[in-house]
Parts: sequence; structure tokens; C-alpha cells
Amino acid sequence: MIKPEDFITPKIKKITPYSYSVNGEIDLSQIEIRIDANESFSNLPDYIVKDIQEKIKTIDFNRYPDPSAADLTKKYAEYLKIAESADVNIKNIAVGNGSDELLNIIINSFLSKGDKILTFTPDFSMYAFYGDIIEADVIRVKKSGEDNFAIDFDEIADRVNKENIKLVIFSNPCNPTGQLESKEVLKRFIRSVNAVVVVDEVYMSFADCRGGVFPPEDKKISKENQSFLYDFLEYPNLIIMKSLSKAIGLAAIRVGFALSNEVFINMLKTVKSPFNVGAVSQKIAGTVLSYPGYLIEKLRNIKENKKFLQTAVENLIAEKSKKEEYKLYHTETNFILIESVKSKEIFDFLLANKILIRNIGNNFLRITTGSTDENKRLIECLNKYFI
Repeated sequence: MIKPEDFITPKIKKITPYSYSVNGEIDLSQIEIRIDANESFSNLPDYIVKDIQEKIKTIDFNRYPDPSAADLTKKYAEYLKIAESADVNIKNIAVGNGSDELLNIIINSFLSKGDKILTFTPDFSMYAFYGDIIEADVIRVKKSGEDNFAIDFDEIADRVNKENIKLVIFSNPCNPTGQLESKEVLKRFIRSVNAVVVVDEVYMSFADCRGGVFPPEDKKISKENQSFLYDFLEYPNLIIMKSLSKAIGLAAIRVGFALSNEVFINMLKTVKSPFNVGAVSQKIAGTVLSYPGYLIEKLRNIKENKKFLQTAVENLIAEKSKKEEYKLYHTETNFILIESVKSKEIFDFLLANKILIRNIGNNFLRITTGSTDENKRLIECLNKYFI
């Protein structure tokens, strides 16, 4: 007898579905504090919501959205100029239904079945997932927590060239390790490989420097020395990814950007579906980006709360280190990363107290910074766990 699964191709059957949690389904209605998905803890203020509501009234709902997202692209370029001091031409920006869609388009555009793509693990799982979907040869280079997830990019460059790897993709700062790679090292790597390099910078807004979240002024590294936002056009094989889901706090509307040379951007615009970003999402994103002052202050607040969380957990672990072994990694993101053989136990304890963090397996816990009150409640709960 024919079964539905008989029609599923082998390449799909072998793929493990994306899982929101290694702990199975969780009833989110029972959760009081969600600090598991690297989202912003603050929603939009009423005055911006009111402005959005007025702007949405102007949408012709019977019409398809602008396929070029021209107004949104212009608003994003204006925002980058004010908030990031980056002068980016709109011709170098492609808009997607979240950066995930653009990543899928990029991988499909540069690779065919059997072509090699190099990713790292741990890193954002969707890079390899999209490669598997098109039956590319996905090379996963394992990073070790023993050396703080360091990557030997000189060694990787040799491998890329020798093995004819066509595309390399990684996040910087990394999700979930939170590590920020040296831009000087990456510049040398990008120039030395005969491959397209995609640097996913969706967490770059949270990075201040390699040495600390809020380092002394004389130890800070300028944004130009971290992000490729300012000089990506110097590298003909480079694409960088940006998102409105993290620092901007618009995860609900799924809007992301790819920045690259005009040839690559025109290719992405050609390959994407005509109306990939909905009119409502375009209008909301454009409206919010028109408030750069608010967004800059919001980012500062997130960084302050992350600093508090990192310090508080660090102090807590130091006090309890005789009881269990825990390792807290320094992260340049809006989350912290803890390694412990008790990770599952800690996750379950917090969940029982209606606090949801991310158990990413292999003894690692990822905790997004919450609001001031949420962070304090988390610390209080962790204190109870150690008693």
C-alpha cells in the first residue's frame, strides 16, 4: 500500500527537522520569563506603535508589496548612516523575509548538488541545513570549548583552496558561542580564498571589543575594526548579513538584509521570489527605522543589562565553584554561554520556576539577557538552585 512518506525524497528524509529545543515541546503559555531565543526584552513604545498603526492604514491591501522594498531599503541606509556612521549605497542592499531567507537564496545561488560548503560547529544550524537541502557537500569544522572555540583561519584557507570549497559561511559574533573573530584575521582569510565568504553579522551591534562588554575607553576597538559594514566593497567575494530581529527588536516581522557588491546583490534580487517581504513588514520596519535615537538608546540598555547578567552569573559561579564545575564564556552578544555537566538539571530547575532559557545540548546553556527585573529574578532562581 502506498504511504505518504513514499513520495518524500531521500535527501529530505535524512534531514533532522529544526528543533526549537533539545527538550521537546514546551508550553509557552506557562512561561513567565523567556530568555531563550536571543530576542530583545523590550517591546516597542506606544508612540511608535501608534505611528505604525497610522502608517499601516495607508497600505493598499489589495495590491502586492513593492518587490524591491525601495522605501525600506532607503530607510535602512539612512539608519546605518545615523546609528552606525556607515555610508551604504542602496544598490548594495538586498532585503529578505528575515536573513534566513537570504541565506537560503545565497546558498542556492552559489551552489549546486555536490558542491562544497564549509560551516563550523557550533554555529547557526541553518547554514548546514540549507546546504543539506540542495544536497551540497556540507563540511562541518568542529570548534572546541577547550580553546574557547578558536578557529585557525589560515588552516581553513588552505583547505578551502585545496578542496575547491565554493562557499564559507559563519556568524561573527558567533551564535551560540558569542565569540568575536579578529577582523584583521578575517580580512586576510577573505582575500586568500577562492570562494564566496558569507559573514553573518546579526549580533555585531552588541560587540564592543574582544576584551570586555564595557571596556575602558583606551581599550575599546572602533566599529570599523570589527564589522565589515564599512569596507565590504573592498572584497569582491564577501557578503555580510544584517537583521532587524536582534538589536532592533523586530523578530516578529522577519526582515533581514544582505550587503555586498552590486553583482551579487542584483543576483539575489533576480533569484528571490518577486514579493518576498510583505507590505506590512516593510511598512513596520521602515517606520521603526525612522526612530534612530530610540533604537540607539535601546541598544545601550540591552548592553547594560547584558553586562549586569554576565557579571552577576560570573560572581555566582565563583562563589559556588567548589560545589560544581561551571565555565562561563565571555560573549560579544546579547546572551551568555555556560558550560556545565549540570546543564540539563539547571534547565529543568529554571523551567519549573517558569523561566525558559536555551539548552543547546552537549552541556551548554545559552541565556539571553532579559530586562532588569527578569535578570534579577533569574539570578535569584539560580541562587536557589545552588542551595
